[in-house]
Amino acid sequence: MAKAGAKSKTDVTARAAAKAAQSICRFCGQKPDVVRALTPAGKAQMWRKCCASAGIIKTA
Repeated sequence: MAKAGAKSKTDVTARAAAKAAQSICRFCGQKPDVVRALTPAGKAQMWRKCCASAGIIKTA
């Protein structure tokens, strides 16, 4: 058990604030949503669904 008045090694409030903060996409400003798709050649390609729904990028 912790001593009375002892300070924790980890800053619990900072960890909670970082977890609660939402990351935003640097292109469209929405919550990022990334999908991995395969091209017809078989290469993997990552693209952002958040930007596609915002109309910033065009999808096939």
